[in-house]
Amino acid sequence: MEASAKLKLRDVRTIFRLIGEVRELGSDPQQWRPHMIRRLQKLLAAEIVISSEIHFRQSSSSGKMRVIDIGWGCDAEQNVWQIHTEQEDENPAAYWLQAGQPTTAAAAAAPAVVAATGTPPEAIIPVKPATPLHGGRCFILSQYSLPHLGAVDQLGLHRASGETPFTRAEHRLVRLFHVELGRLWRRDALKRAGDPAADLPPRLTQTLAALLDGMSEKQIALKLELSQHTVHNYVKALHQRFEVNSRGELLAKAGKIRATFLPQLSIQPPSKGDRSPAT
Repeated sequence: MEASAKLKLRDVRTIFRLIGEVRELGSDPQQWRPHMIRRLQKLLAAEIVISSEIHFRQSSSSGKMRVIDIGWGCDAEQNVWQIHTEQEDENPAAYWLQAGQPTTAAAAAAPAVVAATGTPPEAIIPVKPATPLHGGRCFILSQYSLPHLGAVDQLGLHRASGETPFTRAEHRLVRLFHVELGRLWRRDALKRAGDPAADLPPRLTQTLAALLDGMSEKQIALKLELSQHTVHNYVKALHQRFEVNSRGELLAKAGKIRATFLPQLSIQPPSKGDRSPAT
C-alpha cells in the first residue's frame, strides 16, 4: 500500500475521540453536527466542511419527488451556517445515489393526528450511494445510506485550488469516521425498535419535548404556532401511543427514555399522516 494511503495511529485515535465527543453531546443535531464539522475542519485543514442529511419522499397523490436537505456548513474561520432546502421533482441520481422502490410506513396514523394535520401519507424512497466515497485532490465526499429512513447522510470536505491536496489516507480517514458514526445510527435503530417514542411524527416529537420541558398546551401552541385545539389532539395522540391516561403518566414514561446519548437526525423516521420535517 502506498505510504500516502496509510492511516496514522494518532489520527485514528483522534477520529474515535471525536465519535465519543459526538455521543457526549447527546441526540440534538443542533449540538452534535456543528461541533463535529468544526472539529473535522481543524483536523483535516479543510476550507469548507458540509454535513447534511438528504431525505427523499414521493407524494402518494401526485407522484412528485420531494427532496429535503438539512445540515450544517463550516468554513476555515470556524463560522458555521445551517442548511435547509426542499425541492420537488429532484432525482436521486443528481446526488450520485441509486433509488430503490418506494415504500410506505407500516401503519395508518392515529385519527387525532390525521384530523389535526389533514395531510396524506408520503412514500419514502430507499437510496444507496452509487459509490460510498468520492475523492479528489480538492474534495472528499462520503455518503452513508439510511434506506429505512429514505435518506442518505453526506459528509463533504473541500480545499481551495492550489492548497495542499487531500491524500488517500485522508480520504480513508473521513470514510472511517462516517462509518463509525453510522454504527451509532444502527445501534440507535435497534434500541428504538421497542420504544413508543420511536417513529413519532415530527409534530408529536416537538409536542412531547415541550411537555417534558414543563410547558402547558397553551404555551406549546404559541411556540409551534398552532391552535390549542390542534395541540390538544397531539397530546391525546401521545396518550394513545404511550398507552397512558394522564399527563403525569406520560411524562413519567417518556422521561425514562428521553436521553439516548446517540446522535439523531433532524428528521426522524416518517410516519403515515405526517409529511412535515422537524423545525
